[in-house]
Parts: sequence; structure tokens; C-alpha cells
Amino acid sequence: MTITPRNGDLTAGVAGSHSETIGASPDPFITGDVPALFTTDELVLEDEVLAARSVVGLDAAGNLVMAKTSATAVKPVGVLVYAVDATGEAAMRASVYRGGVFNPALLVWHADYATDELKRLAF
Repeated sequence: MTITPRNGDLTAGVAGSHSETIGASPDPFITGDVPALFTTDELVLEDEVLAARSVVGLDAAGNLVMAKTSATAVKPVGVLVYAVDATGEAAMRASVYRGGVFNPALLVWHADYATDELKRLAF
């Protein structure tokens, strides 16, 4: 927050005024505290590229991939904390929020979750 003094230097005993310039705050990503927020580190599938806040799950081999409902369905287990680019990486770990309350509008979903109802039922 920036405070811009006017009509004096706002020193003790001197009358003055100020204005506050406050930027609009972004929508909060974490919107509650029950259940408590906690993370785990999971192994990322080789050559997987995932955006931050992606809804992720574990494939049959236990690797972190985007959660989806089609063909080889992957049940959601959490939300990726940071973006991951495992291109050419043999073994890479990523942090996943496994508990918490999140703003659903800010999550990154696989195209399979096309409706709000599917998203609501995911977890």
C-alpha cells in the first residue's frame, strides 16, 4: 500500500492528510481452513507438463498426472502447488496439496471435467 502525504509532512504535532492507493486484490486461491492445508511430494511422469493449480491424480504406476475421466481414468487426489515441466527428466518430484479448501474457479481441470457438476463430484 502506498501512502502519499499532502498538506505537511505528517510529523508529530503537525496537522496533515493522506491518501491511500490500494490495488484490487486478486481472488483468493485458498478459501478456508477446514480441512487443514497439507502437501505431499509425488513423482511426476516423465515428459509430463502440468500447470500450477492443476487437478492431479496418480496413474497405475503411481506417477503424478492430470486427473481425467476418459479412457484410462485417473481419480483426483489433489492440486499441484507449482507448475511442472518434466520434459526429459527421469525422476522429478512435485508438491501437491492433498487437503485444503480451494476456489474452484482457479483450478486447472482436464477437458473431461466440462461441467460444474463433474468438477463438484471429482473429490
